[in-house]
Amino acid sequence: MRRILVTGAGGFVAGPLLERLKGRARIFRLARTSAPGSIACDLSDPASARAAVSRARPDLVYHLAGVTRAPDWNGLWRANVTTTTNLLEALASAGRPARVLIAASSGEYGAAGGARKAREDSPLEPVTLYGSCKLSQTMAALSFNRGPLEVVVARIFNVIGPGTPENQAPGAFASQIARVAAGLQSSEIAVGDLSPRRDYIDVRDVAAALETIARRGRAGECYNVGSGRSMPMSAILRGLAKAAGVRVTERIDPARFRRSEVQDIAADTRRIRALGWKPRITLERSLADTLAWWSAR
Repeated sequence: MRRILVTGAGGFVAGPLLERLKGRARIFRLARTSAPGSIACDLSDPASARAAVSRARPDLVYHLAGVTRAPDWNGLWRANVTTTTNLLEALASAGRPARVLIAASSGEYGAAGGARKAREDSPLEPVTLYGSCKLSQTMAALSFNRGPLEVVVARIFNVIGPGTPENQAPGAFASQIARVAAGLQSSEIAVGDLSPRRDYIDVRDVAAALETIARRGRAGECYNVGSGRSMPMSAILRGLAKAAGVRVTERIDPARFRRSEVQDIAADTRRIRALGWKPRITLERSLADTLAWWSAR
């Protein structure tokens, strides 16, 4: 039976992946805080990373740990880059063969040379601090693709579905609309800029993609994980309202509003489709399930 290490085990993407892996391997879950069935581990501390690797002795690692927001650049760097280099240095030092999947971000493409469909070889032009940190993470991780380690990278686009956190726009919309449907707030929804078009992919399809890349992906390669089409943010809001059966009005919240430097981008998914993966869950179902998850809260 394989020994699989999953970092960021308490996160949004990890849940569906762990469900898929259940009963098929010995799973070691790493999380920042102690939780039932998980190992508390601060990967920003090299000694803690070495201890976790020594305990798990994995032959496969899903590195999902990281943050999308932090008070400053140092916080983003520590949570995304430092943790990754510490983990990979610990794995390399252990000297055992291991395959490592890195959960990267479409934010690494940024402007992507003006491409509306980003390929894995499109220009990497991040326009946010987060995108810059994730690109640094990817570059650092791929430098370890040698010796006993095989590194593959999943460049994930905009994830939605059950568990979408409130610090992401679809989660913020869903939480507000769930409250509208329950009669707990007015029909006015606080929004930011609804014009950018993004590629939305269900978290359960992402989990299937990660497993496919980990098993079949070529070492040293990046693979886009997305639906292959872009949708405006306004369509996400309308879809959630439709799923709830309510009418809402939009109120621009200055705290949420910022003009995007990238107006339209989607994933070119030919490389991962060649591995046998394709998305299965429709946007409509994904939005309905996101709303149901928030309504149950």
